[in-house]
Amino acid sequence: MRRPQFSGDLPPNLVADTSVIINLNATGAAHEIIRSLNVKLSASTVVRDELIHDRISGRNDADLAQRLVQDELLQFAEFDEKSGAIFESLVSGTAETTLDDGEAATLALAVSSQGLAIIDERKAIRIATHRFPTLQLLATVDLLRLDRVLLALGNERLAKAVISGLKDARMAIPERHHGWIADLLGDQIVECRSLPAALRRAPA
Repeated sequence: MRRPQFSGDLPPNLVADTSVIINLNATGAAHEIIRSLNVKLSASTVVRDELIHDRISGRNDADLAQRLVQDELLQFAEFDEKSGAIFESLVSGTAETTLDDGEAATLALAVSSQGLAIIDERKAIRIATHRFPTLQLLATVDLLRLDRVLLALGNERLAKAVISGLKDARMAIPERHHGWIADLLGDQIVECRSLPAALRRAPA
C-alpha cells in the first residue's frame, strides 16, 4: 500500500520529532510559523528530553521549546498503553529494523492518535512507510513551503528563516523540494553548505 499523499490540509494532531523542533527553533521564527499553521504541535516527552543546549550554535532548544509550550503552540505527551507498546516494538530488535528513541516515540504517538508525523530522518521514514503504510508523514520543509507560512512571513523573511534552519540546524531537504529551495534562496543558496554541492551550484 502506498503512503497517502499530503493534501495540504493539516489534521489537528501533528506530532513533531526532535529534529523538527530544532529546525523550527533555528529558523528564528518558530512562533510565527506554528501560529500561521493554526495548530498546536505535539511531541513525546522522550523528544522533550532530547532537546538540549547546543554548545556549537549557543541555541538552547530545551528553553525555546518551553516557550512554545507556554504560548500553547506545543505540548508534550506521555505514552498511553497503545503508544507505549508501539514504541517498544520500534526500539526492540536489530539495528536495521529499529529507531532511536525520539523517532520511535514520534511514530508511536502519531500512529496511536491517528495523527500526522513530522519527521526528517530517512531511516525513520523508511520504517514508518513499511510498518504504518496509512500514516501520513511530512518533513519540516513541507510545513515551511505551505502558502499560509509564506503569507505570514513574506518571501524575504521566509528565505531568511530557511537559511537559518539550513545553517544552524542542518535542516534536511528532501530532493522533491530542491527546486523550491533554489527558487526561494536564489544566489543565497551558495551559503548553505548543508545542501548538496550540485544544488548550490545550480542556477537559481
